[in-house]
Amino acid sequence: MSFMSDYDATPEGLLGAASRFDAYFDVYGLSLKQEADEVQRTVTLIARSPVSPCAKALALNLARFQPRSVEVNVIFSQIAPADELESFVRSLANACGEAPEIIVRWAKNRALLDAHERLTLGRTLCWTGDSMRRSEDTRSAIDRVEDCTPVVLAEAIASFSALWRASVPLPRMAFAPVREPALARAVASSPMMETPMSLEANIVRLDEYLRWRRH
Repeated sequence: MSFMSDYDATPEGLLGAASRFDAYFDVYGLSLKQEADEVQRTVTLIARSPVSPCAKALALNLARFQPRSVEVNVIFSQIAPADELESFVRSLANACGEAPEIIVRWAKNRALLDAHERLTLGRTLCWTGDSMRRSEDTRSAIDRVEDCTPVVLAEAIASFSALWRASVPLPRMAFAPVREPALARAVASSPMMETPMSLEANIVRLDEYLRWRRH
């Protein structure tokens, strides 16, 4: 079936848009009680960024499932903002127990942006949204939800696998913990840190990395 959605790009609108997916996860959770093989436990997501409604919905709803009861693989075309990615990765770790660099990839090649956002919940259903090339404030309000028939599931698996192979693992700095500036300054000014060579870990925060790429 297809339907129109009242999409709103404000923070309140984003949460409201994410809540539209709750019913899909309700149905999926019930189906897992009846069938829990590898295919049914697999959730795949293609999303523009961690703040896309489908990504927010997945992060929020993963808390409803028992730890390690689902297998999740995610592809983002944008990995900013850093705090949203950190929050998303944390929800994945709690639910899946897998390292984020294994289950999240970055479709950084702009040629891949014509792919549409898509959430597939096992054999239960497949949601398809707008192209990842469209900015959040110009996105179409039309999306599609389908029962995961064998034909729909096969197409979803094939398209996700192709995009996964064309994407790259997230850079290491994407998982660097975000430190409080005051704490960082206090540590840096401590006499114990006055050594001939810096002892700071060689990890770059994601927001700094993205700034460097823009320049």
